[in-house]
Amino acid sequence: MRIYFKKVMAVVSIAGVLVISGCQKVGSVNPIEIAALNGPTGIGMVKLMSDQENVSKKYNINLYESPDEIVGKVVSGEVDIACVPSNMGAVLYNKTDGEVELLGTNTLGVLYIVENGDSIQTVEDLRGKTILSSGKDSTPEFVLNHILEANGIDPATDINIEFMGSHADIASKVVTEEGSIALLPQPFVTTVLANNEQMKVALDVNEIWKNAENMDLPMGIMIGKKVFAMEESKQLKNFLKAYEQSVKFVVNNPKQAAALTVAYGIILDVEIAKKAIPACNIVYKDAEGSREMLTKFYEILGAANPKSIGGKVPDEAFYASTK
Repeated sequence: MRIYFKKVMAVVSIAGVLVISGCQKVGSVNPIEIAALNGPTGIGMVKLMSDQENVSKKYNINLYESPDEIVGKVVSGEVDIACVPSNMGAVLYNKTDGEVELLGTNTLGVLYIVENGDSIQTVEDLRGKTILSSGKDSTPEFVLNHILEANGIDPATDINIEFMGSHADIASKVVTEEGSIALLPQPFVTTVLANNEQMKVALDVNEIWKNAENMDLPMGIMIGKKVFAMEESKQLKNFLKAYEQSVKFVVNNPKQAAALTVAYGIILDVEIAKKAIPACNIVYKDAEGSREMLTKFYEILGAANPKSIGGKVPDEAFYASTK
């Protein structure tokens, strides 16, 4: 099967995606350096990128396949802004001794339990089953374990989690093996549904998380260097406003957004994009609006494995003030 993704290294492609920046110094000829991951978070940027296509280059956006590729660039100061998984923001805050800060949350829950069959209707139905998953020792594993435990299932004894190398590997296997079950993010979920009519979304992990914790599941965030944010505070605020408008456009106009997503190489099939966008939980929540949700999320991850958040829950200085 074909997964409708490709890595795009370009000024205007995005994806994991954070990209905050109308933030360029007055008179500066250097674009803002942005590191982003392939994934749903980039989709929220497509309208903003389209609107600015004919103006001078303000952003140098490089997309990466793995968060590990971004870590070194943030620590070394090579990038001004990075769009990373939520737990990686905490890791980088601790790793840099507080030199980065949260700019906002851009993606909520994008994880789903999919099945090649029709045996799973509730979390309890997962008991005794095998679930294909990627993300060993990372957020997908911790989130899956937490929702299982919240519903009385011991991940170590009541279920078999088979970890694989990538979402693409999982998608290929689940779509060809009848009766298989997998944890997958969007838009891989939409892709497997399109490739096999027997596939179904069995469970929405974000909804299960909300039922257990009375809050959304924060999956993607934007972080920035504190020095950069101080030097470019006005431009940063302007960008965040523009980004919020872009998100609203994408959420309210999925068909038009799908075409832009294809144009920028984030998803290569417009029909897949149309169906995937509403399920990608694209949002914009500023740092203050994200504080309570992320603090609780970090506490949960830290209890499961302190290394998952860099050893400790970020303190108040992690949350930027962009008022």
